[in-house]
Amino acid sequence: MYKKFNTTILGINKWIIRLLMIILTLCLILASIYLCYVIYNRITQPPFLLIELSTLFEIFNLLLVIAVGYELMKSFYMIVTSEDIPVVPIIEIAIIALANKVITLDFKVASANTLFGMAALMIALGAAHFLTRFKSETNQSHSEK
Repeated sequence: MYKKFNTTILGINKWIIRLLMIILTLCLILASIYLCYVIYNRITQPPFLLIELSTLFEIFNLLLVIAVGYELMKSFYMIVTSEDIPVVPIIEIAIIALANKVITLDFKVASANTLFGMAALMIALGAAHFLTRFKSETNQSHSEK
């Protein structure tokens, strides 16, 4: 009975993730169109073919958001197609998202607590990534022997 219940719940969760993948795909398409729109508008306004620094930050932020969305889509796909939850790609997505925040952060406005918190989070994610990679490599080497 519990096995059927667990299978049903996992099936429902996978359908929810598929719905999220459809929504994420739509968002990625719209974000890409908006990125092209922003670039086109900025280079066609006088002075022509010159982009201001604030616009570059907006463009880079959009590019990074699209990249994180793409990585999230890959993780969703791995979750739907496998029986296990892919831990390493999820940690990598978190690292990319945090790096996105660090790159686009205005250090003049950010408080010291924010910076220390982000640094601690990056150290924790790096350690988690190292340990999960180390564990998976150790398991592979033991299974080959």
